[in-house]
Amino acid sequence: MKEFIEWSDTLSVGVKEIDDQHRSLVDMVNELNAAVHGGWGKEARQKVIDKLIDYTRVHFATEESLMSIADYPNSEAHKKQHEDLIVRVKEYLKQYAQNPDSSSYDLIFFLKRWLTEHIMRDDKSLGEYLVKRGSSIGKAKRSWFRDLFRF
Repeated sequence: MKEFIEWSDTLSVGVKEIDDQHRSLVDMVNELNAAVHGGWGKEARQKVIDKLIDYTRVHFATEESLMSIADYPNSEAHKKQHEDLIVRVKEYLKQYAQNPDSSSYDLIFFLKRWLTEHIMRDDKSLGEYLVKRGSSIGKAKRSWFRDLFRF
């Protein structure tokens, strides 16, 4: 069966930490899609949603830390997009609580569109900026944090 979101190199931003986290987010959205289309029970779907929300917080903290460390000039606009996503997801979850079957489809399609568009537009710009910050910092095969702090 084809995945709901297919990971490919076109989604790579060139920063290992961000790419690894994006792959995990894609996997979680695919798992949520499987839960919705597979008729998983409400509790099982809620576990996937909770895991996705928790991991998204970790991911946003990672990106926002990198933006701060690197003095990324578009950090405020980027953080605003993260905040807007949180607001939108809360709205979907409220709808989901009232009618799980109808709003869950809307949620997965919204997450697919938001995630892929955000990666392709905003996160790629961040990745390019981080890669330009140094000769080894940000290369896809290396850790940005490790290079920065010499772990």
